[in-house]
Amino acid sequence: MRPGRDVRPGGDVRPGGDVRPGGDVRPGRIERLDVIEFGGSPGGGRSRRPWRRWLSLALAAGVAAVAVVEHARSGSTTATPRPSATAVSGSGGPAVTASTAASAAAPVVSQIGHPLLGVTAGWELLGRGPTTVVRVELARGRVTTTAVPAILSSGPSSFVVGRDWAMVRPLDRVPGYVVRDGRAAQPLYGPLESIGPAMPGPDGNSVWVPAAGRDTSMILVDAGGRPTGPSVSLPPGVLATVTSDDAGYLVFVGNGGAYSVRPDGPRRITTGQLVAAGPTRWLALECDDRYRCGAVIIDRRTGARRAVDVPLEQAAVSAGTISPDGATAALIESGPNGSIIAALYSLASNSSRAIGAPVGTSFDLATMVWSPDSRWLFVAGADGSLYPVDAATGTVHSLGVTLPPITQLAVRPAPA
Repeated sequence: MRPGRDVRPGGDVRPGGDVRPGGDVRPGRIERLDVIEFGGSPGGGRSRRPWRRWLSLALAAGVAAVAVVEHARSGSTTATPRPSATAVSGSGGPAVTASTAASAAAPVVSQIGHPLLGVTAGWELLGRGPTTVVRVELARGRVTTTAVPAILSSGPSSFVVGRDWAMVRPLDRVPGYVVRDGRAAQPLYGPLESIGPAMPGPDGNSVWVPAAGRDTSMILVDAGGRPTGPSVSLPPGVLATVTSDDAGYLVFVGNGGAYSVRPDGPRRITTGQLVAAGPTRWLALECDDRYRCGAVIIDRRTGARRAVDVPLEQAAVSAGTISPDGATAALIESGPNGSIIAALYSLASNSSRAIGAPVGTSFDLATMVWSPDSRWLFVAGADGSLYPVDAATGTVHSLGVTLPPITQLAVRPAPA
């Protein structure tokens, strides 16, 4: 989208800068943004399919439940692999070993011997793949790999982390599991077995899940499924659209737009489409009564709106994420020839850099996450590799160690 073009149903935008809370785009200056693109998957990839469609299908399809094998062995702190462990092949650094038998192996710890990516703060990166959960302590230079049961569903799953655990909760009726630090994977119990999404809670150590047998209420529970706080009410029929608001509460899409929801009830964010969320800002596509449409940044604290020049027509709804400092939006979009690309839109500078990395096509939740200091964007690639992207330069770096395949990511903040 460029200034000086009329907005038509095809998506062109008139000059606009001031946007009123109701969504009207007023004539004025449009701030131009910088774009950093991660190239589509080799061979063009498959066409874009928003994760919400997967979610709706998952919630509609009943898949026969199976038993999850309970692991009784405690975690190991040694860097020496057990005999049942095999090395994960790949390039980019020493290989992290992962067990081939989820029911038999304790976590395997790899001591790298130096900080990764030069990180000195205590936050951690966690990743989930088809048969492993990986905990990366960047400042300590330590990687822990835990073998986990395969999820018996092709639909999306939620990946949530707490202070000392990581959880995988499929959105349909198949078993999930929790991995506590240093211990083998365990099955989920109680409310955590319910169908539907699981989203991080406001204290960083709890999870929002649907109340048992209800699609109009979500409750806050700990990693053991015990209630820990208030519930929130949802309108009928919106559970399939619920996502995290990146601040410990929830967002849903319903009649009239997108809404944030807290214990005191829902509040409308936008009458348009919510495209990305961050701790301090929303990014939305809004149109006025004449179908003049444009991208809008919304301040979460004040509700103030500012029009920006971001081509959002190809962006996956609710699949984007805004950096903690509010300076950069990372979006998943449709690219050329049906490919999937990720794009970084700078909200602060006038420079642009293009880089290449294959982007995952599953539209699972949490394929991109930010470091707490907004320095790094981590991307789970279509090839199962982890791509650390320097947000300041747009450069893809090597983590310095080869990890098992990763499809979803989460960040654990440093201890308070």
